[in-house]
Amino acid sequence: MRYSLYQAHGPVKATRLRQLRQESKEDCSSSPSARLHSAPKGLLRHYILHRIAQRPVHGYEVIQDIGSRTEGAWRPGAGSLYPILKKLESEGLIETEAGPREEATRRVYHITPKGVQSLAESKEMFTNFQHRWSFMRKIFIELIDPENLASFFVDNSNRQFQLAREIFESKASKIPERDIEYMLKEYALGLERQLSWTNVKIHEIKPRLMATTTRRKGAKMQ
Repeated sequence: MRYSLYQAHGPVKATRLRQLRQESKEDCSSSPSARLHSAPKGLLRHYILHRIAQRPVHGYEVIQDIGSRTEGAWRPGAGSLYPILKKLESEGLIETEAGPREEATRRVYHITPKGVQSLAESKEMFTNFQHRWSFMRKIFIELIDPENLASFFVDNSNRQFQLAREIFESKASKIPERDIEYMLKEYALGLERQLSWTNVKIHEIKPRLMATTTRRKGAKMQ
């Protein structure tokens, strides 16, 4: 049997969970602490090279692109970006258009064959990034305040789905349909396992919720 939010928790609890979910969204969008002041080491350098490999760009375009893709949460400053561009150019991974040397903000950067090779070699490292970070999950779980668990649990579930959907929709046109079918079937199996686990937990907690409600009603009648 499938349970809705209302059926599982009752009208009061369901309303509170919706409030927590909305508060979490507002905190993420408005709180200054939600902004990223740094990123994993090497990520900015790798993304700059990746972005230039797609098409020649100005340095400022890279800053705008990152800000747009992260919804403003991460917007590296010129003091972080241009030294990396300069280093990539000195290493022969990118180059600027031939002609008079312009200000750094107006130069158009191109990838070089050496840069393409370097990008291919570093992609494997970032492909395994999520796997490496998964080993840290118990540390993050330990740091979660029980008072914030409801909003964290609901919000994190929504974010995982959003991430999966964005990855699929942005990359689906670049992979074979057979692989797409495999991905979706495996994802569906994963959702079925999650739903089965969720319904078991709801079934386990329902008698305790009913007992608590009964005790409260009895206390009010006395």
